[in-house]
Amino acid sequence: MLLYIKTKIENMCNQSSKCFKSLLLFLAAVLLVSCSGDDKNADDNNGGGVIENSEYNVARFTIVAIAANNNVSADATYSWNVINAPSDNYSLANASAKEALFAATEVGVYELEVIVNDQGKTRTQKVKVFVNKETKEYKTYIAKVHEFKPAPGQFINDLPAANNGDTPERILGRANTYLAKEAGDLVSLGAFGGYIIFGFDHTIVNVKDKRDFRILGNAFWAEANPNPDSTMRGGSSEGGVIMVSYDKNKNGLPDDEWYEIEGAGHNMEKTVHNYEITYYKPDPNKIPVPGGSTGTVVFTDMEYIYWKDNQGKDGYLAQNNAHNHSLDYWPKWLGDQQTLTFKGTRLPDNAVDESGTGSYFVQYAFLYGYADNAPNNDDDSAVDIDWAIDSKGNRVHLPGVDFVKVYNGLNQQAGWLGETSTEIMGATDLHLLGENIPTRK
Repeated sequence: MLLYIKTKIENMCNQSSKCFKSLLLFLAAVLLVSCSGDDKNADDNNGGGVIENSEYNVARFTIVAIAANNNVSADATYSWNVINAPSDNYSLANASAKEALFAATEVGVYELEVIVNDQGKTRTQKVKVFVNKETKEYKTYIAKVHEFKPAPGQFINDLPAANNGDTPERILGRANTYLAKEAGDLVSLGAFGGYIIFGFDHTIVNVKDKRDFRILGNAFWAEANPNPDSTMRGGSSEGGVIMVSYDKNKNGLPDDEWYEIEGAGHNMEKTVHNYEITYYKPDPNKIPVPGGSTGTVVFTDMEYIYWKDNQGKDGYLAQNNAHNHSLDYWPKWLGDQQTLTFKGTRLPDNAVDESGTGSYFVQYAFLYGYADNAPNNDDDSAVDIDWAIDSKGNRVHLPGVDFVKVYNGLNQQAGWLGETSTEIMGATDLHLLGENIPTRK
């Protein structure tokens, strides 16, 4: 390039000697620019220095992907950190990847940095995320029920109400009228495995060291436990296993990977993982096998709905006349299905006949991590997203969740109470409500 410039100068100066001084100045400027560029490239090749700021704009409760902007080898490592924040209510996930995931619950400017180490050469990049108020106010409660499939049970044709001829689509719509509102109504999931999937109109942010959402049920503590020596909390605790997912593919559907919330019962000795059970629709013409009674409750058929599992065991859901419920335990909108199969984590039986006569059963609560396990005003009905594990049992750090699945984790009969069945009546975002509940350590 310099030879080319020298030749151009000679040709121009041969034509006019007056331009000689100007051309010398031009040459000096070209050399200066060329040298400065070479220095910058040399600095880039050495991998040092600070890369210019990148800026992102995002609404509250929304996950944004932030990336390191540099050309490095595939062996480079990354370390993301938040260096300045107006609030601690944020989430930073994938912090050791080139592309991290960030979300916050409060407006303001969040400053992050990523340290990139490429074969011993280190760079630091600064990033700013401007978190803004959403344009449409978020709902603190369930926005939509995506799927509802209860197992057989004494309340499943009452909560929600179902009639002969109803379709799955109609019942799903009814489940939405029960739950997709601020003050929800009870929905029953039936016996083991029955489930519901619902979502929110925003991402529930996984804030460090805090519980993030609460699932509402009808659990309560026993006021007159006949066992005065009991050290555990209990009453009506019908633990539902919780699964969570975030909308990774951003299509608004719960079709991404699911993660189980690892509650206190997950690693108990009698917990059965990968449990599977199949229920068989009863013959309407079968002759009932009546049982005894407890008080006013009569067992109308002790061998009502047959089931068998993948552990080599089988049994029946007994039919009773308690609670003025429907005597039809099979979902009316699934009448054309002769069997229903469910899979999941089976928790240890928690129902104990503390009366010794079958009149007073106490269902003892698991410490934390389940739906319909503790009263709605109890901290242990609240969930920390950081309790999530993958299918192999490894802890995962999610940026937040958009969808929740709850299924009944218990397969037990509690005397006159009948089968244990998880009920839910809603779910809330604790951060959007301004509730601050520390996690369990």
